[in-house]
Amino acid sequence: MGIMITLPDNIAVRLQRKADAQHLSVKEVALDILETVLEAESAFPTPETVVSKIKATPPNPQSIRPPRGSLADALRNAPDDPDFDLARWNQEWTAVAVEMKAMTRANDIAEGRE
Repeated sequence: MGIMITLPDNIAVRLQRKADAQHLSVKEVALDILETVLEAESAFPTPETVVSKIKATPPNPQSIRPPRGSLADALRNAPDDPDFDLARWNQEWTAVAVEMKAMTRANDIAEGRE
């Protein structure tokens, strides 16, 4: 089966350079690259396959520890951290939230969603 692909100039130039360096035709280099990528793609399981294997794996009894009390009580009775500065933490979290919004906006613009 023959397929015609029009490549952007920058990719065509890179492909030609690679072909020249390997003393092969552009077609041979392109086929080699495609075969390599397609073989590698089939070598990895899909996320669905991974999840189904995880679900089918029985629990390891050595990994299970019975509870030794109430988590809620342990959290309520946790010692205070004298070095924790809530105002500073809130300030830093606000800066992170602003940065995340800026990154999302930049991605939306770059990907044509805005």
